[in-house]
Parts: sequence; C-alpha cells; structure tokens
Amino acid sequence: MKRRVLSTVSLVMVLCLLFCGTLNAEESGLRQVDGSFLTQQDEARGSTRESLQRGVHLMDGDSMISKAGVGKIYAYTQTTASHDVDKLGVVTYVDQYNEETEKWDQIDAWSTEAYNTYYVVSGKLLEVDGGYYYRVRAIHMVEKGDEYESTGSFTDGIMVE
Repeated sequence: MKRRVLSTVSLVMVLCLLFCGTLNAEESGLRQVDGSFLTQQDEARGSTRESLQRGVHLMDGDSMISKAGVGKIYAYTQTTASHDVDKLGVVTYVDQYNEETEKWDQIDAWSTEAYNTYYVVSGKLLEVDGGYYYRVRAIHMVEKGDEYESTGSFTDGIMVE
C-alpha cells in the first residue's frame, strides 16, 4: 500500500512538472515589443518552421542570439531550401532596445549569399554595450530560375551585462 501511494505521488509530481513547470514568455508577464519579449535568458531563438509563408523552394529559416561573455553577443542565422536552388540568402539584423523610444534600434546588419546549394549560414561575434536588450532579425530568401521566395524570423530580446 505504501508503495502504491508513493508511486501515485511521484507520478503526480512528474506530471505537475511537465505541465505546470513549463513557462513560456507570453504567460510569464514579460514585456513584448514588436513581437519580441524582453527576457533575462542567455540565448533566444526564432524560426519560420511554424510559418505558413513557406514556398515551393524555401523550407525554413532560423535566427539565434546568445551571450558570449561580458559585453559580447553571438548572432546566427540560416536559410534552408527544400532542394538545391540558384541562390540563397540571409540578411541579418541586430537590434538594441531603446527604453526612451520603446522601440528597437538597428545597430548592425550584413548579408550572406550562397549559390547552387540548399543551405546558407551566417554568424558573427559582436561587442555591444552592456545594460541593454538585444535581438536578432533575419530575412530568408531563395531564388530558383525567375521565382523568388522570402520570409522572416526574429528572436526575443536578451539582456546583456
């Protein structure tokens, strides 16, 4: 009997952790600015995998930001096609949250292209001012013949010390 009670209690605790312990940014009451939550996380990711904006050639795109030390962040983006295409591209933007205007200000941007393949990736280590939130946005593009497809992704903001 004691074993059965212990098993039941353990099962309830595990289920509670699975269902009650999961907290997403939207439920936590975090502030949201232009689609991005302002978080205290060490990294944030964004993806187009759930988007309906995929095309015949464009499969998905990802963006990621992570802390890389005091006053440093790493920005990563990638674009994937469903097969080899003539041209793939990703334009990466890094934004800093401006508390005075309550908007994101772009602080860096670059583009990366690849030809006759299905994948392009870009990453960059940046030195930034501490005490601000930063996020990464990306525009993912593919060209096949005269067809052009694009979509975008973005991360939540992370606080960098």
